[in-house]
Amino acid sequence: MNRIFGLEPGEYLISDESSLYDFTGLEEMELPDIHKKIQEMYNIDVSDIKSKNLLEIFRKISDSKSGAS
Repeated sequence: MNRIFGLEPGEYLISDESSLYDFTGLEEMELPDIHKKIQEMYNIDVSDIKSKNLLEIFRKISDSKSGAS
């Protein structure tokens, strides 16, 4: 959350239903900007995750780091 949105722990709340839509508008970022920043920071494209659910995005990032397909 810090690397993408500049938020520190305690400055946000994430639930199992949280999505990127909950964070659009921060730092004037919209979905394409957020997708681009995630791509730059983690070298992974999350634009194909239709729900924009954060847990799905985190899972995809984690899987890419562990080598899972």
